[in-house]
Amino acid sequence: MGERGESSTHLYKRRWLMLLALFLVNVSNGMMWLSYAPIPNYTATFYGVSENDVDWFSLVFFITSLLMGLAAIVILDTCGLTTSLYIGASCNLIGAVIRWISTIPPVLCSHDYQRSGYMVAMIGQTITAFAQPFLLFAPTKLASFWFGPKERAFCTSITSIANPVGLAVVNIASPYLVSSPGQVPLMLWIYIIPAGIGCVLTLISFWPGRYHSLPVPGLHEEKEKQSFRSFLKGLMSVLRNKSFCVLIFVWSIAAGLFNALITLLPQFLCPYGYTNNQSGLWGALMIFIGLIGGTVASCILDHTKKFKEVGVVTLGLAILCLVWFMEVARLEHQSVNIAFSLCMFGFFALPLIPVCMELGVEITFPIAEATSSGLLWTCAQVAGMVMVLLSNSPLQIELSNTQVPLSQCSISMQRNDTFVSCLRNISNTVEATPAYDTTNVQIFYLACVVVAFIFFVGLFYPVYKRTDSERASLDTEVNY
Repeated sequence: MGERGESSTHLYKRRWLMLLALFLVNVSNGMMWLSYAPIPNYTATFYGVSENDVDWFSLVFFITSLLMGLAAIVILDTCGLTTSLYIGASCNLIGAVIRWISTIPPVLCSHDYQRSGYMVAMIGQTITAFAQPFLLFAPTKLASFWFGPKERAFCTSITSIANPVGLAVVNIASPYLVSSPGQVPLMLWIYIIPAGIGCVLTLISFWPGRYHSLPVPGLHEEKEKQSFRSFLKGLMSVLRNKSFCVLIFVWSIAAGLFNALITLLPQFLCPYGYTNNQSGLWGALMIFIGLIGGTVASCILDHTKKFKEVGVVTLGLAILCLVWFMEVARLEHQSVNIAFSLCMFGFFALPLIPVCMELGVEITFPIAEATSSGLLWTCAQVAGMVMVLLSNSPLQIELSNTQVPLSQCSISMQRNDTFVSCLRNISNTVEATPAYDTTNVQIFYLACVVVAFIFFVGLFYPVYKRTDSERASLDTEVNY
């Protein structure tokens, strides 16, 4: 059974199951990304490695996603949405299972190689990272081929924000599930559950059937696929589009800033007496409130099509909230102000996801949707990596204990290797991690996003080609 949307668009109820499936697998993939980040000391102790080695569980997502970005775009545009999502959902589940396998005694206790458990976990993490671009680039294509014109921004918003929702979940769940090194396997086993449910839902909801989606009159589902030559032609056309180049710059800075902030929030706050648990909770609230903001923005976009106007307002207000956060984050006993400023930042920042994703499709139409969204997300990953790496640059200043007497940054702790008898040669202590003044880093972030805002206001002149095409088709039908 289907339902009729505007004009001759035929909408199927099945699309909501597709939306749920894509949302869940993207949430799960976000959980895989930062599973270990909130508990680096326990992870390092469990696998018998350093905390710097634990950082690579997160960094491998940046690297693998960058390497696979173009391939994911090609597969989405030439093989179709279903093939891409089957690859992404399957790899996400397989990687999750391999991560858990790394914790079983025959692997963890291998006498041939002391770091075998860590290496197997890294293989699983790399496979889940391999899945990310296939899942992250899909929302705009799902919206275009299965949802009506007044539902697309909502679909794009919900499925695109799903990945940050996964990050929020692990910021709360990982510290709650793991209070000692021996609980790491339990955490990894629990994280398999959403990956499995998402994979099953994806297989069911996207199973090929006798469905033809007509998001734009005259198009049907088979046209979501194109030849490789057509893909290359479209790619070159997109890269020559000046408006799209400006959009890439603006989106990359904004998304890179958000990724850096959610990743480095504990480091920004711990010198001034705020614990990792507080930082994790505030980061999660920032994302959950951002989901509300994204939903509100998507409803406005669906009914008004004022993409640039909504983007300018939300980015401008997000910058003001960022300034507010920077001012109170350097003060002690400001928990309420910090929490509120981060929530407001999330409320105005996350709506940029549906705004920029839909803008990318609008100004590059009729180029395949995955080309624009894939390029936007890939460039955002580059910007995020650069901004995170800047946190280790000379821009930050080491602080002494006398300067920050309430510091909650990592301190020396005794490692206890009795929870699993096979761990060997683990040093007795973990060296203290000094506190840093990251004010200069934050100012650099602010300067970058202000420049992006200026570019967005002054140099971005979009032509809404897809909307114009749909209106022209409707006029033709009415006249006929």
